[in-house]
Amino acid sequence: MVQKVVDYKCKRSDTAGISEKIITDLKLEFPKSYNNASIMAEISLAIKKEEGNRVCLLPFCHTVEAEALGGMINLSEGKFGPRVATYAYNSEEELLQLQEIDFSQGRIGEVLKACQILKAHGEKVVLEVSGFFTILNSLIDVTKIFKAWRKDARTVEKIFNFLANNLYLFFKEAKKAGVAIVSYADPAGSVNIIGPKYTELVARDFTVPFLKKAAALADNNFMIHLCPKTSLILLSLELTARKTLDLDRRINYVEACLMAIGREKIIGQACIKDARTVLNHGKIIALQFV
Repeated sequence: MVQKVVDYKCKRSDTAGISEKIITDLKLEFPKSYNNASIMAEISLAIKKEEGNRVCLLPFCHTVEAEALGGMINLSEGKFGPRVATYAYNSEEELLQLQEIDFSQGRIGEVLKACQILKAHGEKVVLEVSGFFTILNSLIDVTKIFKAWRKDARTVEKIFNFLANNLYLFFKEAKKAGVAIVSYADPAGSVNIIGPKYTELVARDFTVPFLKKAAALADNNFMIHLCPKTSLILLSLELTARKTLDLDRRINYVEACLMAIGREKIIGQACIKDARTVLNHGKIIALQFV
């Protein structure tokens, strides 16, 4: 029997783009500004200041990974952020032909360079990484994935394993680039979109093995953060154990995340984009896999 999966009601799941003030102040031009590491670093610093955050966040959308896999992305204008122009692939067979991401090239390479620039300037960098369905949703009509799943599950498993491997490599590259926290989110894979059956299947067979492997990357300078949507899925399905880290004082959530580096491998309680979230009881949730 499928267990009850708890969903987190996110207020920022589709936030993207850059404020008019930052666009004007930095005299940004698009799409150039999305393809230049130095400019991206400037934008990230400006957003940090504008929102009163303690970290610099990159990138500014959920399409970087898909673009690196051949996705057709419209970089649009800064106000609205990059969006899918059209699906690049028409079948699951085409996805099986994808090559591993080259992290030294294209926009994804510039994002990693921007992380290095910010790290060199003493900033704490959070890299937001998209999950399975968020990537697939930018590459193909995902209804075709579900149809393929019913017809030939092994083909879809190969696709998900391919994505998991590339996501792990992205985490490794982020760590090399000096990123302090990789924040993993898969808003397109929430239970209210794909349903409880596939939510449980993906969490059990792909998300958990991937995160277990990625957790080994955590050290005194690097940690993984999960979108609370993902955290609640894993906890409600009892696929992970919950641990409470007591920081002994009322504390800003992002600051608490930074304090957890070196103490925990994976955390995930609130949205790391929300610079104003405060933990009144001074406790943050960590996830541990058996």
